[in-house]
Amino acid sequence: MAEVATDQGQAAPQRVVAKPRPSAPRPPTEKEIDSPDRKTLILLFVVFAVTAVSWGSARFACNMHPPESRGAPKLPTERLMQTPKDAAIEFVQRWRSSDFDGALEIATGDVATEIAAAKAECAAHADQCAREREASAGRLTLATLLAQDGFDGDVRVTTELKGVKETYRVRVHREDTGFKVLSKSLERPGAP
Repeated sequence: MAEVATDQGQAAPQRVVAKPRPSAPRPPTEKEIDSPDRKTLILLFVVFAVTAVSWGSARFACNMHPPESRGAPKLPTERLMQTPKDAAIEFVQRWRSSDFDGALEIATGDVATEIAAAKAECAAHADQCAREREASAGRLTLATLLAQDGFDGDVRVTTELKGVKETYRVRVHREDTGFKVLSKSLERPGAP
């Protein structure tokens, strides 16, 4: 015989009871966080101290000029006469600073004669010439090359000392050792 299933024979469905959800954890308090802690603060201070000491040492080392500091090296005149512009700058700088021996190394022709006469005048008035040499210690000389061909050059040279500017037109010519000054003339303001 076949068994007939009845609804009564089956167990009643059980009711599922949900478990209560756990509550979200509470956020930590400031005391529990303790950040930054003492170790972090000490480390930050050490980094700051090392940075400050390194910066201070570097600044001191770069800005300290002991008495042993050397000035710019003295270059031979032949090296300073390699271009028309350099020769003109060096000539005017030496001439206007009363270094007539140095200016004679770069001059030729009538200019050399004029510089030799200025040297003799300086020797006759040695005290006044020495004062002029001292007074011209901070002279600044700049130049502009106006024209150049293979052997000749035309240069405008401006020299300034204590706010007073002088502009010269210097013509140079190439010789065996470099460029030498052929002529110089004072350029008037506004001249081309």
